[in-house]
Amino acid sequence: MVAPRKDLEGLKPPFRSAIQWLIFLIEKEGLPLIVFETFRGAERQNALKESGSSKAGAAQSPHNYGLACDFVLDVDKCPVRKREWPEGSGHYYKDAWDYKTAEAKAAYNEFGRLAESIGLEWGGRWKFLDVPHVQMPNWRRHI
Repeated sequence: MVAPRKDLEGLKPPFRSAIQWLIFLIEKEGLPLIVFETFRGAERQNALKESGSSKAGAAQSPHNYGLACDFVLDVDKCPVRKREWPEGSGHYYKDAWDYKTAEAKAAYNEFGRLAESIGLEWGGRWKFLDVPHVQMPNWRRHI
C-alpha cells in the first residue's frame, strides 16, 4: 500500500492555511498530536476502502482533493493503549488512534474543539467516529 502523505503542500488553499493555523493552536495548547495524512491519491484511497479503513473509494473523499487532514497521537508524548494488529497476529503497538484511554480521549476532544473553533468539520461528531479527521465543511463545493 502507498504510504500516507504528511506534507501540507498537497492541501488546497485556503484549507492549507486553516491546517497551518490548527497546527499552531495544537502546539500552543501542548496537545500530543501530529499530522498523519493530508492529500490521498486514488491508489491509496481504494486500498483503504478495500481494507475497511475507509468507507470512500477514489474521488469520494475530501482527502483526494486536498481538503482533509488526519492527526494522530504522538505516542511518545501521550499514554495510549497497546493494540494488536493485525488482530490475532500477536504483534502489539502503541495505538496512535486510541480513543479509549482518558489522556487520549481528552487530547482528541480538545483537538476537535480547536478545529471547530476555526470553522473546520471534525470527524469526532460523526456517527462513524473518525476523531483524527478534520475537513473543509461542505468540501464538495470546493473541488
